[in-house]
Amino acid sequence: MKNIVLIGFMGCGKTSIGKKIAEILNMDFVDTDEKIIQKMGMSINEIFKKYGEEYFRELESMLCEQIAESKVPLVIATGGGIIKNSDNAELLKENGKFIYLEANADKIYENIGDDDTRPLLMGGDKRITIERLLDERIPMYYEYADIIFNTNDKNVEECAEELAEIAMKKSIRLVNGPNLNFTGIREKGIYGSRTLSDIEDTVMEKAEKLGFEIECFQSNYEGEIIDYLQKCYFDGIDGIILNPGAYTHYSYAVRDAIASVSIPVVEVHMSNIHKREEFRHTSVTAPVCEGQICGFGEFGYIMALYALKNLLEK
Repeated sequence: MKNIVLIGFMGCGKTSIGKKIAEILNMDFVDTDEKIIQKMGMSINEIFKKYGEEYFRELESMLCEQIAESKVPLVIATGGGIIKNSDNAELLKENGKFIYLEANADKIYENIGDDDTRPLLMGGDKRITIERLLDERIPMYYEYADIIFNTNDKNVEECAEELAEIAMKKSIRLVNGPNLNFTGIREKGIYGSRTLSDIEDTVMEKAEKLGFEIECFQSNYEGEIIDYLQKCYFDGIDGIILNPGAYTHYSYAVRDAIASVSIPVVEVHMSNIHKREEFRHTSVTAPVCEGQICGFGEFGYIMALYALKNLLEK
């Protein structure tokens, strides 16, 4: 399982929500600010006063390197400014799902308006400072977030329970190859009259009910399909449903990409390729897939969802 990395502005609840998520999922919890406090033997406020913000950010970066090497899955509550250094974000994202705990200025001020331990809020009008810093950081939070979760109208328990359920969802991808974008136009007697977009909507709806997080992709270009399969590896995707189209019969490049990513892949064809032209009887991609489903029209994609669910539960 990937790390769960909570990002967001100070006072949005990362620590309290993170501890609760860790408890629900029986995971270890790390608070980056607390780790730095323990290491230095002084408060964040004292570190800022004595050494300055730049030194504190260096401590954050060293800690991110240590966390990235952890062999056990963690729930990580990050400091509000940890993503100001893109290297930190990239390190934690290598094996982490980023959840941005979104909170408006009113909610944040309500939570920390009376807190005098926040060095960046020292002096001046706290509310104005919160609004200014929030405006600066929101684009960064959105850039790195895999999930954006609004906390404004929820308590800690509600946030933690919902996020634990979201975090446990398996991520899968539906990948369609060349000419599948013409489904509903080409050879309707074989492929039916529904468009690929219609089919994708049906698959996505069913996937959600089965507890999957899903994204759909289609390309007529071999290299783009290979790039996308490799991206699935780097994104930590749990399973793939693949209709390689004509590449099924001759693309050893797609075959090698499937073998390389080490992700369970279920091959799907709407027609029964074994009843069609002889050249279609051979699949060079099937031997590196978990299995092949063909001949059941668009329902084959739904069958593949259940196949993946069974595989991943095992």
